[in-house]
Amino acid sequence: MTLKHLLPIMTHKTLLTTCFAMALAGSAGAVTVGFGTGLTGVQDTQSNGGNNQMRQNINITNTVVLQPGTYQATSWDYLAGADSGNGSVTQPVFPFLTAVNGPANHTVLAYGSTIDTEPGVQSGVAFGGANNVFTLTQATTIAAGVQNTNATGVQNSILTDTSFGRTDHANSGNFDEAGGVGNTLDSFGHANLPRTYAFSVEVELIPEPSSLALLGFSGFFLLRRRR
Repeated sequence: MTLKHLLPIMTHKTLLTTCFAMALAGSAGAVTVGFGTGLTGVQDTQSNGGNNQMRQNINITNTVVLQPGTYQATSWDYLAGADSGNGSVTQPVFPFLTAVNGPANHTVLAYGSTIDTEPGVQSGVAFGGANNVFTLTQATTIAAGVQNTNATGVQNSILTDTSFGRTDHANSGNFDEAGGVGNTLDSFGHANLPRTYAFSVEVELIPEPSSLALLGFSGFFLLRRRR
């Protein structure tokens, strides 16, 4: 087969591939909720191995308004400190997302797997868990949070900077459990605390099957017309 005969076939295949790629890209979107890892901070709540440095932090400065639709929390980024060095401290933390109802009032939309953090900047960590998908019926302000386990011998490993930003902050003596979809979080020992924590959550819009089918059909129809 000559190049002259191959070119139309190659063009058709390329066009079809492009159409389906556009269908996927045009029907899904990604957004980052939270400040992220780009700060020079300190670890504010190290444990000595015996005390409880559980913390719950919700970034209320770097929020995002999401439109109605179904979304999936796919990954998260964080900047963590090292273990305290005594060999007995664990850092069990998990990310979560909330709908911001008002001042110091949140509803849990999704929460991820509990992990033992690694020191330094960690990007693209799997959000994980079976509660990572949520549906919004109206435009909603979304905030990112992170929580330690409420137990002796844990510490808040996520670094913080007190020079800017605001967070709704709770500690081991006063908090609501974020590990439950629909839970209300409003028991904050320090609401609107002047500090920023180094983490964020990545969220993607899940396209409706009808939208994908329509875009895919449009690409197929365009290919047929070119033939």
